Amino acid sequence: MGICLEQERQAIIGLSLVTEIGPRRFKNLMDRFGSGSAVLAAGATEIAAVEDILPRIAGKIAGPRLLDEAGREIEKARASGAEIITCADDGYPEAFRNIPDSPIVIYVRGKISEEDSLSVAIVGTRHPTSYGRAAAERFSREFADCGVTTVSGLARGIDTEVHCASVSAGARTIAVLGNGLNRHYPPENRKLEDKIVRQGALISEFAMDVSPDRGNFPRRNRLISAFSLATLVVEADEKSGALITAKYSAEQGKDVFALPGPVFSIYSRGPHMLIKQGAHLAETASDIFEEIKPLAEALRKSRLKADERPMELPAFEGVEEKIMEMLENDFNGVSADRLSAALKLSPAEIFPSLTILEIKGFIRCLPGKAYIRNIK
Repeated sequence: MGICLEQERQAIIGLSLVTEIGPRRFKNLMDRFGSGSAVLAAGATEIAAVEDILPRIAGKIAGPRLLDEAGREIEKARASGAEIITCADDGYPEAFRNIPDSPIVIYVRGKISEEDSLSVAIVGTRHPTSYGRAAAERFSREFADCGVTTVSGLARGIDTEVHCASVSAGARTIAVLGNGLNRHYPPENRKLEDKIVRQGALISEFAMDVSPDRGNFPRRNRLISAFSLATLVVEADEKSGALITAKYSAEQGKDVFALPGPVFSIYSRGPHMLIKQGAHLAETASDIFEEIKPLAEALRKSRLKADERPMELPAFEGVEEKIMEMLENDFNGVSADRLSAALKLSPAEIFPSLTILEIKGFIRCLPGKAYIRNIK
């Protein structure tokens, strides 16, 4: 008698809900019994005979209750607009199958697309400088221009900049979470989550109601790197979780890139350490494209399309032109007072131009009322 696919899916989901069962123990069970359904049909004594399955764990597995728990979890996901994809499903990402500790199931809000085979992870500190924010935005927009999906972790700081820039550019972006999809962390990114779902996906291997506990994030980081062709680190201190993502990326045989920064900034220490250890130095997205063949092909096609379009550059005049020139290479932001003094104009004379440039999206105002040029 063949295995009922829906019952098998439910059995695998049930096993994933047992906290003590991770990818390694799950593999041991599957090697012994052949299917999730067969595991749940076995007795506690038989299950406990499997390598690394303690009697206490076997007691949690045996019996019909796991199927009931799985049914409730499926309903939670459905109510939230999420889908649970098991490792036995055709829709399970190949990128995850290729790592030794592949997740038993993943939860997805939004859609994983074939386009996402061209993707780059961009990660970094939760406390970026203006330089780091501007760099994350520029890389994200450059990838967007070439149809490359960005992947990050939805954390505060660099991750948020990456997702926001990608969404703003109308590009695909994937957020891999360290919590269940019913938990919204950080809470201020709740609206951003919905935007990501419309242009990409939220992915988690954690059950719907799992909180964002500290130990979850290294597990999340291995999936960020696994989903991507390469990982770029933009600003990170020496203890940043971004370096864990870079470590996983290297272990998975992926290229690691790092953005150089000011030598006096603690957030340059992580990227500089990676560069010393052999990571590629990246100043623009082209540095990454050149190292990875599928991305290089995407860049070539993008340039061919660009050559077919007439070039349209914004023309700035008068005060607006002078403001844009001052902001050209200043990633820390320039205050209105400093602009006023440098241009020898009163605040009343420059504020209309600042407002127009901000509305048009050419500049933005940072906390502290300093202005920075948007990367286009």
